[in-house]
Amino acid sequence: MVYSALSNFSESQRMVVHTLQLQGKLGETESTIATAARARLSFVFSGNPDDLRQYETAVGRIRPSLAELRQLSHDNPTQQKNCDRLEALVGERIQIWEKSIALKKSGVAEVPGQPNLTRQSVAFADETINVTHAMRDEESRLLQGRQASSLAQFAFARVVLVISFLSAIILLFWHYRLLRQELRGREEAEKTATAGALLAIEAERNAHASERSALASQEAARRLNARLLQLRDEERRRFSRELHDSIGQYLAAAKMILSTLASAHADDKRYPECLNLLDQSLTEIRTISHLLHPPGLDEAGFASAARWYAEGFAKRSGLNLKTSISDPPQRMPREIEIALFRVVQESLINIHRHSKGGSAELTFAATPERALLNIKDDGVGIPADVLHRFESSGTSGVGLAGMRERIRELGGEFKVESRGGTSVEVTLPLTAPRSIAADVSGAN
Repeated sequence: MVYSALSNFSESQRMVVHTLQLQGKLGETESTIATAARARLSFVFSGNPDDLRQYETAVGRIRPSLAELRQLSHDNPTQQKNCDRLEALVGERIQIWEKSIALKKSGVAEVPGQPNLTRQSVAFADETINVTHAMRDEESRLLQGRQASSLAQFAFARVVLVISFLSAIILLFWHYRLLRQELRGREEAEKTATAGALLAIEAERNAHASERSALASQEAARRLNARLLQLRDEERRRFSRELHDSIGQYLAAAKMILSTLASAHADDKRYPECLNLLDQSLTEIRTISHLLHPPGLDEAGFASAARWYAEGFAKRSGLNLKTSISDPPQRMPREIEIALFRVVQESLINIHRHSKGGSAELTFAATPERALLNIKDDGVGIPADVLHRFESSGTSGVGLAGMRERIRELGGEFKVESRGGTSVEVTLPLTAPRSIAADVSGAN
């Protein structure tokens, strides 16, 4: 049974890797399409031959990339339909690009043709993004199903181990009783006792071996969870970059074109209104991008990013948030900064959703040896049974469990107290941090 569970887990891990490969290829395809779109737009505006060569190179890579994407998803009918739709949209978009470039090469002065083609290209870009999002959602759904199946296999293996251990205990007592009965009447009782003892020892040895296998399985599950947390951070960073570099660039290009039209139609008030809407859209895109992964976290460090996030969160939520965030003596490792920032995000969101309080306090201090983060509120607190369940088994919710797992992976401590409000305290060592990525790589 245990071997079957481990085999199923290995298969689930292989499928997870396959899903990640498909998502990576999907991101590469989107990047290639975005590169071609930017090069085309640059050529239309500037007429630079280098932009044209870059466009032709990118277009040449789109078809093979779509073919590889189709090959990776050949066993999923839903993804094959998405691939059909994606290929059709990309093909139509390339035709629009070719018309735009041909119009530019013809040397005709700027006419409404180019803006119309650009608008058509942007419309197809939106549909393409919808299709790629649908493909990502399908892969995420498959990934969740495979994770659930893996967890079910582990639970089944644990049940089998418990039953085996109980059976060994029952057999031990049964043989002991037989031995006592045999000692009273027959001389063969000693041989029977010896055989029973040997059988009990063998059963205990098997039980210990099964227990070691279960511990190894739990360790593998912990490492997989750490890897998934790392992938989620990388996905947030990539989404943030794509929002800023792709959609943001499209909106900026649309604004440039609309500004030209507004100058030519100064009496039409609709153009300024559209420009205002584009400015608002660009602001929203930048806000969402920063919330997914603030650029200050990579550039300026945790303290600066935490101050920025806390100020913005207090303004949006109306929470009376007091902050005391001091700069560390030196720049902390990247994985520690990410873990601390995610704890800040998750804790403030929980306060806004569940605490029913009006104020909170965020403090952070660091020495060369360790970092200390504390977040507390004046809300209703966590119910005693929920807090006890979290402390004993860590099953009170994905948010708290995920934060605790992040901190434990880095060798730190994660404490939650609920007395007249809720307090979350995180302590992390800075002398010899253990990176999640290094831990997972070593396990592999």
